[in-house]
Amino acid sequence: MTEQISKTELMDRITAGYEALERVLRGLDDAQLSRSGSDEGWAIKDHLFHLAAWERGIAWLLGRRSRTEGMEITAEEWYTLTMDQVNDLVYRRNRERPAAEALTAFREAHREMLDALAPLSDADLQRPYEAYGEGGGRSADRPIIGWIIGDTYAHYEEHLTYLQAILTA
Repeated sequence: MTEQISKTELMDRITAGYEALERVLRGLDDAQLSRSGSDEGWAIKDHLFHLAAWERGIAWLLGRRSRTEGMEITAEEWYTLTMDQVNDLVYRRNRERPAAEALTAFREAHREMLDALAPLSDADLQRPYEAYGEGGGRSADRPIIGWIIGDTYAHYEEHLTYLQAILTA
């Protein structure tokens, strides 16, 4: 089971996924970052703001801060909206922001995640989501490592496909 990987393996996978994204992003100018694809009009920068929100949110949770505040949404929005609606909300709140801010937000969120993971042990990664101080509601009894995977390297891989499609269109 993926959620049984060690912290070392988790960190290796996060690093590899992040580096794959950075290789695609390296050298892109504002016009390229602002280019939209066929996925409902999201530009590369919109994907970056999206990734940043989710990664920052889980990093904040690991640091025992409010995940929703980290994602810049309210607790009510988190508990009442579907994931697609949360994603749309994050998109709408960020779509007018400049491309350069997207890169900065993405990179800062990643640094926050690495900082949040640094003190955690393998045992900490098997603790449930709810043990980090926020109810969660959605599968809150699942080990936190599954949430981390979903908001880091698995998420990078998903969006890397979108970014590549935009750049080759």
